[in-house]
Amino acid sequence: MIMDKLEHICYYQRSVPELWDAVRFVQRVEKEHLPVGRYPVGKGFAFVQEGQTRGFTEADFETHNKYLDVQILIEGSEMWEYADKSDLTVRTPYDPEKDIEWLEGSGDKIRMKPGMFYLVYPTDAHKPCCHESTPVYYRKVVVKIRIDKLLHRVGTDSMGMNQRKISW
Repeated sequence: MIMDKLEHICYYQRSVPELWDAVRFVQRVEKEHLPVGRYPVGKGFAFVQEGQTRGFTEADFETHNKYLDVQILIEGSEMWEYADKSDLTVRTPYDPEKDIEWLEGSGDKIRMKPGMFYLVYPTDAHKPCCHESTPVYYRKVVVKIRIDKLLHRVGTDSMGMNQRKISW
């Protein structure tokens, strides 16, 4: 998982060069005032989303095996919860057609402000668009970057790649 201010995204270019597609798309969204919907972006696609946040108890964690999620908050505020997938319990097994697995458990709650982004990998369970006590408005962009199209390789067991375990 990577989380930072959008203005610092250049620090991650070597790891995920496709992040520039996300930056250019956000610039387009803001310049053209694009409405809510799905749009082609780089080697994947993006959603422009807006709405009211939900309580953490109303949501489950999600993970994706085919796409990295880059979530960029444009307006309003949002909280999200992060946990390593291995620390959670599967609620609904992975659906390869929808590229999603739903999980239950608890993690770390993080507050987002406009101009911040986070990038999650297949082992990064996330619960987006939440609040602690009162619903608030948010407008965001979620860019989906195809893992098999990345300039670098991401190893996950579900993709048949070797994944190294590090022992401390």
